[in-house]
Amino acid sequence: MTIDTLPAMLAPPAGRRPACSIRRMGGAESERVAKLQRIRLRMTGLSVVNTVVESVILALFALQGEAPWPRVLACAAVAVGSSLGFYVVVRRGWNLRWSDATLLLAQFNAGIAMQLAFMLVLPQLWFVFVLAILVTYVFGMVSFDSRRFTLAWLLIGAAVGVAFWLVRDRFAYPAVTPATLFVLWLTFVVALRQLTTIGVQFSALRAQLSEKNRQLSQSVARIEELARIDELTGVLNRRAFMEALDDEMRRAQRSAQRFSVALLDIDHFKAVNDRHGHQAGDEVLRQTCQAARACLRSTDRFARYGGEEFVLLLTPLNDSALAQIVSERVRQAIEQHRWPQGLPAVTVSVGVATVDADDTVERLIARADAALYRAKGEGRNRVVVHA
Repeated sequence: MTIDTLPAMLAPPAGRRPACSIRRMGGAESERVAKLQRIRLRMTGLSVVNTVVESVILALFALQGEAPWPRVLACAAVAVGSSLGFYVVVRRGWNLRWSDATLLLAQFNAGIAMQLAFMLVLPQLWFVFVLAILVTYVFGMVSFDSRRFTLAWLLIGAAVGVAFWLVRDRFAYPAVTPATLFVLWLTFVVALRQLTTIGVQFSALRAQLSEKNRQLSQSVARIEELARIDELTGVLNRRAFMEALDDEMRRAQRSAQRFSVALLDIDHFKAVNDRHGHQAGDEVLRQTCQAARACLRSTDRFARYGGEEFVLLLTPLNDSALAQIVSERVRQAIEQHRWPQGLPAVTVSVGVATVDADDTVERLIARADAALYRAKGEGRNRVVVHA
C-alpha cells in the first residue's frame, strides 16, 4: 500500500519495448532486462508483504475498538489486492509492454489514491494514512524531476486538504476546530514542500550522475576503440586482428568454412624513411592503408601487423585461387594509387595462405610469412600463394 513504488527504486525507467517475452530478445539485452525484472519482482513482492503488515496494523486498531472491522477488512483487501496485482503484472512480464516498465507512476498514483480513500473511510485513523502518503511521496524521489515534484506537491496537498474538510466532523483526535484543522493541513503541506525541495535536489544529483555515467561510457568506448585501432593508420592493430583471426579459426573448425590470410610488406620502405624522412614514411603508411581498404570487401579485415607490414583476413574464401585474386587486386590498387606530391610511389609484396583442416593460427601465419618471403625473393611487387 505505501511501498508500491519500491520496484522503481532499483529499476530506472526503460524505453518502449515490443510485447514479447524476454527469451525472444537479444543476448545482452535479454540478460539486462531479465536482471531488471528480477529486481522489480523482488521489490514488488516486498510491497505485498508491506501491505499485509499495514493491514495487520489497521486490524490492531480494530481490535482496540478504534475502527469498525468491515471497513478495516475492506481497506486491507484493496491494499493487498492492489500490490498483488502489480506483482502479477511484473511476474508475467506484462509491464514490458509499456514505455514505463517500472510502473512508477501507476504505483505512485495507486498508492496516493488508496491512502486518500482510506482516510475518507477510516477518518479516525487519518494520521496513519497521512504518514503513508508522505512515505509514498518520498519514493517518488527516485524518478521524479522538479516539474513532477511541484505538480505532485500541489495536487496531493489540495487532495489532502479536501479529504480533511470532508471528514472534519469525524476526526477523533485532536479536538477539531476550523483553526486546528487548518493547522493540521498546513503542517502537512509544509512537510510535503520540504520533501519536494529535497526531491528536486535529489533529482538534480541524479541527472548529474546520469550525465557523468554517460560521459564515462563514452570514454570507455573510446578507450576500447583506441585499444583496437592503430593510431597512425586508423586500421585495426595487431591485437584486434589476432582476436578476429582466433574467432575465424574457431568458426572454421566448427563449420569447415575456409578463409585466407595475406601478409603485405611495403617494398624498400627503409629507403623511403632514409631519403624522405620519417614523416613522409608515416604518410606512405597511411596512403597504403587508404589504397588497400578502398578495394576490399565488407567481410575482409585489414590491419597493421607491425612496422611497414600489414595483414588481411579474407573471409569466406574456400579456395586459394580466389584469395590470390583478391590479394592481387589490393596489390594493384597500391601500385596504381595516386600518391600525393612529394611522396614516393611504393609497391607491396604479398604472401597468401588458406587455412587447412589441421591448421593453427601460428601455423597459418607462418605459411603466409613463408609465401611473403618468396615474393620478396622473386623480385617483390607480386603475390605468392603458399602451396
